Amino acid sequence: MLSHIGINQVYSILRKMAKTNKYQTLYANSKEGCVILFKNIAAYTDLQVAFLQYLSFYNSLNIDIYMNEVDEIVLDNDIYEDAYSYYKNKEKSKKNKILKTPQQQKKQAHNQKKATTVSNTHVVFSKQNVKQAVQKVKRRK
Repeated sequence: MLSHIGINQVYSILRKMAKTNKYQTLYANSKEGCVILFKNIAAYTDLQVAFLQYLSFYNSLNIDIYMNEVDEIVLDNDIYEDAYSYYKNKEKSKKNKILKTPQQQKKQAHNQKKATTVSNTHVVFSKQNVKQAVQKVKRRK
């Protein structure tokens, strides 16, 4: 007989799985392109996205532990992990606000959007083809 489990239990299971050495190794290898985590390579389900988020979180946390930025005790409790994540996000936010004026932040956002657009097309166009296309557009004006 199948028992019904709640969504909170599902996320708890995903979290526990993502923390294990097995899935951390698979995640690291998937970033290198050596392993495919899911049969589908696009249009991930909400659960797949959540699992990937947990994998990424634990990967970052393990790196921080390795770099002695935090003690391994953080892994003893979900509340410690969440608190550390909250702390890291706050520190990152503070650092970004301190280093940049609103004008600098706006310029950076614009540049990131521009870079993303170009980087998404780099597979299709070589630099030479892009330069030629830009020159043609300028000549038409």
